Amino acid sequence: MQVFKCNLGKINHNVHCDFDNQGNLHFCEHDLGEGVKEFWGTDEYEYFMTVHQKHVAKFIICCFWKAFNFEEKFTVEDLRNLCDEFKVEYSTDRIL
Repeated sequence: MQVFKCNLGKINHNVHCDFDNQGNLHFCEHDLGEGVKEFWGTDEYEYFMTVHQKHVAKFIICCFWKAFNFEEKFTVEDLRNLCDEFKVEYSTDRIL
């Protein structure tokens, strides 16, 4: 499911999420454009994050806390930082 899409000038930014058959929650951030090339040296960037099934409920509560208390937009990096702060287990992988 696409949960976020926007054009940030030189970057087309998309975030998708879904569950696997084991209950893990997967996020995929996919960025395209010249702005990505300026930063990463290629015009395409993918970043993956998986919240492990046993921590999905805790992760959702942390997201509600963030959503109700901050005015700024949420990013996948923010999700990772939130997991680090509240000790929610996850794994990541990125492809340049």
